[in-house]
Formats: sequence, structure tokens, C-alpha cells
Amino acid sequence: MGASKIYFLIGGLVTLLATFLFSFHTYFPGVDIYGIGFMMNIPALFTSGDILVIIMTIVFIIFLLSGIFILLGVKSRVVAIIGSLFAIGVSGYFIFVFYIGMLDPQFAFMFLDDAIIEGILPLNIPIGTISIGPILLLAGGVLGLIGGIKSSDW
Repeated sequence: MGASKIYFLIGGLVTLLATFLFSFHTYFPGVDIYGIGFMMNIPALFTSGDILVIIMTIVFIIFLLSGIFILLGVKSRVVAIIGSLFAIGVSGYFIFVFYIGMLDPQFAFMFLDDAIIEGILPLNIPIGTISIGPILLLAGGVLGLIGGIKSSDW
């Protein structure tokens, strides 16, 4: 197995775990911003009627699949690079919104929902004002991007 395939496997698994298991931010105790919360809000977002919300919903749906795209990089590097860019972009958005405070958190609230099991799912490990989820998401996206860019000659 080549080194790039190992990057794809590790990056894809880290991205999937960060998306569905870890919290991106705790809004207040028991209410988190996380990937499964977004999945629960998808029907309401499509019925909102606001075109910008619908476009961002489609972008975030592609983001939910980014871990699978990175895992598919074992067969197609282009798919892994696309999945990595979505993971890096969304993790950058959450870092800019909650850690640096530069962007408007309007679209982050699409991910807001009650915790499934408070304190367990989503797993919340705070790092400053954000949780560990965006950091792991960024790491998985970077690993997938390294695997996609890395040639077999290295």
C-alpha cells in the first residue's frame, strides 16, 4: 500500500469522526453545533425559501460527504482533493466564526441541535471557545490533500 493511500485512509477516517462524532462548538450546555445536528435540520432548511440558505445547505451536504470522498481517493485522487477542500473550507469557517470571531455565525446555526446524549454524543472537548471538532476536521482535510497532491515518486 502506497503512502498516499495511507494518507487517504487516515484523513478520511479522521474527517468522518470529526464530522459525525465530535462537536464543533457548544452553544450552551446540551445544545451543540455538530454534523448530525445539521442532518436533522435539512428538511427545515430547504423549506425556508431563502435561496442563500438553500445554496449553503447544498454546500454543507457535500461537506458531510467529504470524509467519504477522501476515502474514495484510494481509487481517484481528484475526488479526494475535492473532499479535502470542502473539509478544509468548512473547518476554516468554524475556526474563523468561533475562535477568531471574524465572520457572521449565520450559517453555523444550521448545525445547531440538542445533544443526542448530553456529554457523550456529540463529544465535546473544548479548546478555547471552540471544540476539537474543527481542528480534527482541518487535520483530516490536510491529510487527504497531502495524499491527493503527493505523487507516487516520493
